[in-house]
Amino acid sequence: MKVISVVGPKKSGKTSLVEALVRSLKRRGRVGTIKNMPDHPIEDRGDTKRHFDAGAEVVVGVGQDGVFFKVARGGGLEEALEELRKSGVDYAIVEGFKRSDLPKIVLGGIVVPNPIRMVEGSPPFDADLIEELVRLLISSPDL
Repeated sequence: MKVISVVGPKKSGKTSLVEALVRSLKRRGRVGTIKNMPDHPIEDRGDTKRHFDAGAEVVVGVGQDGVFFKVARGGGLEEALEELRKSGVDYAIVEGFKRSDLPKIVLGGIVVPNPIRMVEGSPPFDADLIEELVRLLISSPDL
């Protein structure tokens, strides 16, 4: 499974970028997403619903109540990634988890470990940029 994280400050366009990546990637395989929601109760609406509406087959929210994956709870990022692996997705797009070791697309000029591409500007994102980011993910090693 190929994995990338989209990180940036609040209201920087992370969810919009995730939606665009999911729409593009779903033509190439099964896509799942993980949303970091540390200050929110986990619900099947809001940003996680936007991931699902964009075409993600599996959406995992990680928040103050643990992991939301259909009915499973507990754990964190690694457990959420394992849920996506078990679901058989080809691509995992993670929104958030700035401090993780995952390769990252970075919005808003923040400094994080393992950045692979800095993105300037805000939504809507250019189709050429989305295709460039998809190619970066497709060419990355499986995690």
